[in-house]
Amino acid sequence: MTTTANTYLRVTELDFEDIRTNLKAYLSTQDQFADYDFEGSAMAVLLDLLAYNTHYNSFYINMLANEMFLDTAQQRDSVASFAKALGYTPISAVGASANVNLSFTGVANTVAQFTIPKNSTFTTTIDDITYTYVTPEAYTVRNSANTFSMNATIKEGLPLTHRFTVDANNPTRYVIPNENVDTTSIVVKVQNSAVDTETVEYSRATNVTQVFSTSEVYFVEEAYDGKYEIIFGSGSLGKAVRDGNIIIVEYLVCNGDETNGATTFSVDSLTLQPDTVSYSDVSLTVNTASRGGRPQETVESIKFNAPRNYETQNRAVNQNDYSRILLTENPDLQSVIAFGGENADPPVYGKVYIAVKPFSENFATATRKADLRLSILDRVPLAIDPVMIDPDYTYIIPTITTNFDAKKTTETTGAIIQAIRNAISNFTTNNLERFGNRLRYSKFVRALDNVSIGSILNNDASLQLQKRIVPNTNNAERLTLNFNNSLRSGTLSSSQATINGFSAFLDDDGNGAVRIYRFNESRQKVFISANAGTIDYDTGQIIINNFSPSAYAGIELKITVQPLNFDVIPVREQILLMNEGDATITVRGEGVGASTSTSTGVSTTGTSTSTSSGSSY
Repeated sequence: MTTTANTYLRVTELDFEDIRTNLKAYLSTQDQFADYDFEGSAMAVLLDLLAYNTHYNSFYINMLANEMFLDTAQQRDSVASFAKALGYTPISAVGASANVNLSFTGVANTVAQFTIPKNSTFTTTIDDITYTYVTPEAYTVRNSANTFSMNATIKEGLPLTHRFTVDANNPTRYVIPNENVDTTSIVVKVQNSAVDTETVEYSRATNVTQVFSTSEVYFVEEAYDGKYEIIFGSGSLGKAVRDGNIIIVEYLVCNGDETNGATTFSVDSLTLQPDTVSYSDVSLTVNTASRGGRPQETVESIKFNAPRNYETQNRAVNQNDYSRILLTENPDLQSVIAFGGENADPPVYGKVYIAVKPFSENFATATRKADLRLSILDRVPLAIDPVMIDPDYTYIIPTITTNFDAKKTTETTGAIIQAIRNAISNFTTNNLERFGNRLRYSKFVRALDNVSIGSILNNDASLQLQKRIVPNTNNAERLTLNFNNSLRSGTLSSSQATINGFSAFLDDDGNGAVRIYRFNESRQKVFISANAGTIDYDTGQIIINNFSPSAYAGIELKITVQPLNFDVIPVREQILLMNEGDATITVRGEGVGASTSTSTGVSTTGTSTSTSSGSSY
């Protein structure tokens, strides 16, 4: 009887050893290799070579297949290419900005005005590293009663210029050859030729519906290795550049978020124009600390944003379209929410309300909000009026008791308190600070329990809600505060205000009435007004009528209540914030020599009082 050898090779395995075993099994069935020693040196080398070749090919094909789809692509160039097909340009790194006041002395009183040129340089030092800031535009300083002073914005980044020559016989891509280019700083000029030095400044195209064959615009795309490319129109969509034109690209190379929070700057190079103007000294005062810097968009972020940007089709139709467009085009914004006027309180039809929260600050300036409204106005349906509003902040004030096993740690109570504060800060950054982000009480307590100090036994936390307002001290006004969560009766309190010449406070009577009271010499409550307003415990709305304090303690008046449930849910433009410095933390040790320490929510470090006991619990 004749036996037929198995001539089929198993191809289901991809690991090197499995491939080699399959090759060996296949060869052993062949008559030519009957009784052959496959572990002999020559044959072993050939089997290894075949197995490696097969393994490499399978790995290559697998990676190639992965890079063909946005969901599975790992290479940035692949993801950026898919994003380009969806009409999405990955967000570049953005240098931080600060607002400073510059005051010049020694300028002749006969000078009417002078100019601080664009790219005048300033420096700041963080962790012994010096960073460059520049003026992103020229500023004019005018003589005001023989005083020369003005506020100016300075932006982090090193100014560079790159030139390309248009050559029809040798076409080239206009790729900016630097990493970490801040695309918001790009200025593109087209010079007629090497002989004719007249230049025309082109603007960046953001809406192709407004680009025509003669429009002097350019487009920005991510090319390769995270670098950006300048693209011009072909003559039908945007004006085409001509042979011999010289393309001049000015831009900043920045360090992303590394200088956020900088508050100390020095003048590095400042030559005024005209150059006949001189000064003896210039002083710099920081109005607003550096903020808004961010690194280049990550691969994961591009994967998330590109398809959602495509959904909007550059039109603001539903509320998510507004958020996506503004977040994509404005990397300084941390969070955006839009909602129809029919959902406002009270309803207003025909309007869309848009609230924005910038990075590192609570409110956008009036000028910034006007610019954002203008940027989206031409993509809004007819008869819809977009209205920019400020976020409504509700502060969460935690009171925390932490129990720890004193026998299992050498950490001081102060170190444990600081670890709890750090956990609060991380929880806030990851879970709050944005529109729509809820506070889940169980998740918050779990974050406290997971503090890396292993001796913590458990945490107990209670929460209060707080509004911070700047009341009118000149005229009586009607205050309306919306917590948008059910409240516990009898928990209203406030910081001190001066009313009718007395140091006064707010509370509620437990039946829906807001009261204003003071203390007499016996520390008993005396009511200035027993019916100053109303509190709706179900909706969380507080109304105070004819509120007219002549002064108040601190920079804001704080009004505090306790929620009925510790799961706090924001509504519309409401944002929840929790500052670690507002927390009151009590740390209790269990075991021999244990101590108790309390840190109040006065500041980040707080104030502490400790009591120690030598008894066991």
